Amino acid sequence: MKFFLKLIYEIICFLYSRVLTVFENSFLRRKLKSNPTLEKDGFLKITSKSKLNISKQRFDFVLTYNEMSFYSNKYQKKIILSQDNLSSIIKLIFDGQFCNFLTSQTGFKYSIDFFGAYQNFNIPKEHRDKPWYANHYHLDKPNSKNMLKVFIPMSGIGINDGPLELIDINQRKQYLVGDLGDIFLCKLNVCPHKAGIPEHGNKTNLIMIQLNPSRKWHLSENLYQRQFKREPKFTTFTNKFVKRMLLQ
Repeated sequence: MKFFLKLIYEIICFLYSRVLTVFENSFLRRKLKSNPTLEKDGFLKITSKSKLNISKQRFDFVLTYNEMSFYSNKYQKKIILSQDNLSSIIKLIFDGQFCNFLTSQTGFKYSIDFFGAYQNFNIPKEHRDKPWYANHYHLDKPNSKNMLKVFIPMSGIGINDGPLELIDINQRKQYLVGDLGDIFLCKLNVCPHKAGIPEHGNKTNLIMIQLNPSRKWHLSENLYQRQFKREPKFTTFTNKFVKRMLLQ
């Protein structure tokens, strides 16, 4: 019975992703003048030294002044930003320059539909058969292939700190290692990926933001509440029942 339920779910995910991707490419996408890195590789790292620099100070308060945190399981802690801090972060990241850059890379404007700040800890070897925090390779199937995720380190992430691992479109393994101020753009319904496991005594401090193609730049009004829940699936469909505001 479980096998057939899983098969049905896989078919639903495939059809949903296929139909939605075709729709977005046909009606929401602007024509690109070149073949940008993100479209070519499905992955792009923006370093803190680039012209799109996100100042380190912008994220220092995320860990210093958070109002709440809780363990979603014994190997992961979620950090909950206040409504004011969350709004400040979104405004600082998604200014006109950064939004225009994303559109130049993909041809899309986006709806900002999920925000998560979290810490991942070491998983003992005897427990690694379970997906505690997406630590097995997978695709984000119940989404469009145009869905984009933005990852931002809240502290330096080295190879021993459990960086996200992904296989890009060109079958190259990439690690999200970086410093404060770096930004990673990933198409995770195209690139197989998993959360790396930190070595004992280390941890991953990371922000993840889910973006879905939209006619205009939008922001979900449920962004604060969604911090307490799992990342939503079939987001473009569920957005029909969620209020959104214009970002710009």
